[in-house]
Amino acid sequence: MSSLRFACLLWTAALAMFCGTAGAGQPPHIVYILADDLGAKDPAFRGGQALTPNLDKLAAGATSLNQFYVQPYSTQTRAALLTGRYPMRYGLQTQSILPSSQYGLPPEERTLGQALKEAGYRTAFIGKWQLGHSKPEYWPTKRGFDYFYGSLSGGIDYALKKNAKADWRRMEQLIREEGYITTLLGNDAAAWIEKQDPSKPFFLMLAFAAPQGNASAPKAYLDRYPAEKDEARRNYLAAVSALDDAVGNVLTSLEKKHSLENTLIVFHSDNGGAVPTKFATGDGDVKKPAADNDVLRDGMGSLYEGGVRTFALLRWPSKFGEKEASSDLVHVCDLFPTLVSLAGGKIEQTRPLDGVNIWPLLAERQLSPRKEVLINVEDLRGAIRVGEWKLIVHAALPSRVELFQLSSDPEEAENRAEQNTDRVKELLAALNKYAYDMAPSKYLEELYKPHTQELPVYWGYNPSRRQ
Repeated sequence: MSSLRFACLLWTAALAMFCGTAGAGQPPHIVYILADDLGAKDPAFRGGQALTPNLDKLAAGATSLNQFYVQPYSTQTRAALLTGRYPMRYGLQTQSILPSSQYGLPPEERTLGQALKEAGYRTAFIGKWQLGHSKPEYWPTKRGFDYFYGSLSGGIDYALKKNAKADWRRMEQLIREEGYITTLLGNDAAAWIEKQDPSKPFFLMLAFAAPQGNASAPKAYLDRYPAEKDEARRNYLAAVSALDDAVGNVLTSLEKKHSLENTLIVFHSDNGGAVPTKFATGDGDVKKPAADNDVLRDGMGSLYEGGVRTFALLRWPSKFGEKEASSDLVHVCDLFPTLVSLAGGKIEQTRPLDGVNIWPLLAERQLSPRKEVLINVEDLRGAIRVGEWKLIVHAALPSRVELFQLSSDPEEAENRAEQNTDRVKELLAALNKYAYDMAPSKYLEELYKPHTQELPVYWGYNPSRRQ
């Protein structure tokens, strides 16, 4: 046998062994938990003030991705993770879908729910959808999810009352319930898991509306923070604790079903913690700062690190059960090809993915294949990170360009554009390349045309009035 042939056989065997390690036996159950506007430093295991024993326990055996990029707004992050594609590809790059909006995630976009369902998974979406509600074709039950419980639009109070109409559904039917929605969602997720056959793979997407808004927390949670005198901060911390209890409920249900060892759990926030903004956007605006984004600049809605960079936890006890930390670049859209590959699903599709498979980073401690992150690009602004350098372009007047070297300036305090004109040109060319591929913004298209359809008044707004 020639040495070349022998080397090829060894390489083939090594590759087969690696692939077999990732996919041997039953594919994992997947529980994907999304917080809403959680500050990067707030959980206790991150050095924060919030009491989070369940998240602490999860983090103790998880890989923590500490340079994990999401999108500046809720809808955008949900769209990116469910499609594996940047939101600018299909017109969702501007702000979020609001209760008054009539557009949604285009039906031709293949979702993670559809890909995993094709791979034999039982699928559920529990929580805040915010990817379209005006037409049934946008709803989760039409996008690959067997079961839905929660709000399509996100236009709900955080404490439901039975005598009040609200956008609250089980499957496609409006229902009336009473309770704190974080607790209701956690309870329903736990109940759904306990109904599953552990011998068959399932995918649960649990998208909380907390701690966004951070109001109406039950007294029992407020009482956990007697020393906190600032009302906004106390309500926020109470909301984080309620979220943590709901996560604990889910972990307990997995243990009861003896499914925890073979469940890949993903946890992160949809964007940074909310801070006061100059102009209201309608998506989790706050009047006083309550979240703690550590040294990261600004928060939800911003292209600075405080708005788009968070941490992600990934835990799969039977594959990687030790606490690890990675500072490699990862984007939320990378989870689509990673999870579909682990599930034995089909990655090939008509619309190309922006996400990359990060399984080697998770299981083999290899470097992330991602060297560049499109943070976002829209009509009036855009941002991109390449290596340690980040460019932000503000096209709205007064226009400006900012360049930050994040390795030495994570606070984005020093604009180095004037001293690095060649670097600016390089990153601007990369950003413009994405901009030329950008689909028209559905938010802006709708903003400049009148409503053509009356939406239900029980969602708490006047359809003829812009929000």
